[in-house]
Amino acid sequence: MDSQRGQQASERVTLDDVARLSGVSRSAASRALNNRPGVRPDVRERVNRIADHLGFRPNRAAQNLASGLSSVIGLVIPSSDLRVDPYGAAMTHAVGRAAITRDLGVMLHLAHDEPGATVHHILSDGLIDGLLISSVAVGSWVDGLFDSSIATVLIGTHPTRTDVVSVDVENRDASAMAVTHLFEQGCERVGCIVGPLDRADARARLEGYRLAHEQAGRPYDPQLIAHGNFGRLSGVNVAGSLFEAGVDGIYSSNDEMAVGAMWAAAHRGVRIPDDVKIVGFDGTSIDEFIEPSLTSVVQPFDRIASTAIDLLLAIVAGRADVQSATIVPELVKGGSTALA
Repeated sequence: MDSQRGQQASERVTLDDVARLSGVSRSAASRALNNRPGVRPDVRERVNRIADHLGFRPNRAAQNLASGLSSVIGLVIPSSDLRVDPYGAAMTHAVGRAAITRDLGVMLHLAHDEPGATVHHILSDGLIDGLLISSVAVGSWVDGLFDSSIATVLIGTHPTRTDVVSVDVENRDASAMAVTHLFEQGCERVGCIVGPLDRADARARLEGYRLAHEQAGRPYDPQLIAHGNFGRLSGVNVAGSLFEAGVDGIYSSNDEMAVGAMWAAAHRGVRIPDDVKIVGFDGTSIDEFIEPSLTSVVQPFDRIASTAIDLLLAIVAGRADVQSATIVPELVKGGSTALA
């Protein structure tokens, strides 16, 4: 009962109450609570302390009307990324965590078909402050969002445009690092499972595979390239051709296909890492219960999400110097490349 009365009392607390008990004007209390300039530090501390004691919460709707902002951002990502690809789930969780630390809400839109009028209104007519767009969602109607009035930041690399602000992981050199690791582990004949080459990340990771061979002075053999679709089953299906080609190492341009290759190896009696060593990319499967554990180029999802949101907020604030960012991943070694 006491807690209920306290809750009811806190709901009746107004900004005027906070200002009166703090001994300042209503406008000064508002500036202090919203961390705006023009308030002495001791006054700001007193106002916030009294507001906390009273259980006062600023009226978010009134703040939004005054500022023209909603404190909500959107995330556009394909529904397939959440159904079958752990990359999409990892990125969505990371965006949610980063948004919470910035007191932002996230509206998720699963891009597949053309949106209805209501969704289009939400995405493009100022009901949210800006949009984070997964590069996997780019195409058809999504591309038009980059030319709309809403602030946008791309997570990933656009396949054709260079005029959009983006945050991406470094793909080429990181892939070269992964293949070089296989060479350093004694592999002489390294195959590659590449993703769909209409995607910029897949092309960059294949370039890294080629670069590692060039840097090591080893011949590049196109016959050792197997084409998957970034799905686990495609790794299962195409790994056999690499085993038959006599590879002793496989670089897979994502973890899902790498795990698929490990399944195919187990089915054929190919021992990992004794007969074949395998490296993936993304880091989405390094904590999965797989024996042996997967060596992978790990994307720092939290850092990518935080950087993307900070760039988006800078665009919303009207900064003209916002530039794209590239984040370097880390090779995390597991049992799939190292003998116990």
